[in-house]
Amino acid sequence: MKIKKRHLYFGIIAAVILVGIFFYYKFPKENQKTEKDAIKEEYSNSWQVDNNGYLSYPLDRGQVLFRREDYGIEDNLTIHKVIYQSKNGNIYGFLVLPTTAAKLLPGVVLLPGAGVGKESELDLAKKIALLDTVVLTIDQRGVGETGGGVNSIEKDYLDFLNNKEPMQHLMVYDALRAYDLLYNAPFVDSDRIIIAGESLGGRIAIIAAAIDRNIKGVLAISSSGFDLEEMNDTKVNAFLKSIDSDHYIDLITPRKLVMIHSLNDSIIPLNSAINSYSKAQEPKAFVLVNDTSCNHGYCDSMYNGLVEGLKFVMS
Repeated sequence: MKIKKRHLYFGIIAAVILVGIFFYYKFPKENQKTEKDAIKEEYSNSWQVDNNGYLSYPLDRGQVLFRREDYGIEDNLTIHKVIYQSKNGNIYGFLVLPTTAAKLLPGVVLLPGAGVGKESELDLAKKIALLDTVVLTIDQRGVGETGGGVNSIEKDYLDFLNNKEPMQHLMVYDALRAYDLLYNAPFVDSDRIIIAGESLGGRIAIIAAAIDRNIKGVLAISSSGFDLEEMNDTKVNAFLKSIDSDHYIDLITPRKLVMIHSLNDSIIPLNSAINSYSKAQEPKAFVLVNDTSCNHGYCDSMYNGLVEGLKFVMS
């Protein structure tokens, strides 16, 4: 399968929060499930791609089963390791939140780029959390403690042909379940949860937000779609569209989209990001950083744009 592209990368609580009452669930035993539970679980896990190449998952995905472990306290932040169930296994992440707050806090699901683990994403997560925001960042499939292999595009396409969920679709589902976890947290304002991501994470964030319109908006850093041309094969076209954020980006409206990019990005050229941005509808904002020390991914020169971008998307 030959793909024409500019770049195709997979590498795609009230009043005061008291840590002592932070929620903790244990995974139920399999034999405790009733027939009704099994039917609901099957529905919540259903997956499809329509003839136009749009991936979809149910909006009612059921309860998120998870557990947490204390990780540390620093800079008026508490950090917890969170392990939550997704399809075919567990997803590992860090939950970062201010130690106290006078109101319900907005939430951010933060998705790393390809091959980047939650530990490397923790610094950015803390910067966002210090803005009085709850942040959940994860090890995506094939990375860190979440583990598992990383499928090639060809392998994902073969799975798609065999009616098996491709890995890149499963990553979108993992992001949706991370959103579900924040949505049900007693200290998070469920109406103000966005998905943010770097590089591949930005692409996954756009697709997830297009699928679930309850997500408040998207902030994408150093990211773009594939700028693909259609082929003479409807199956190939449907699959490629299903993993291309350019195919979904216009569905973010009337919610807000912010893209942040470096002029000196050597992985995703600026013109690719601008091309994707042009496909989005208003309201939207593009933040360009011209700093020779800032290459691919978040850098300190993006901080002011990050702060203003979060305000814009959350408002």
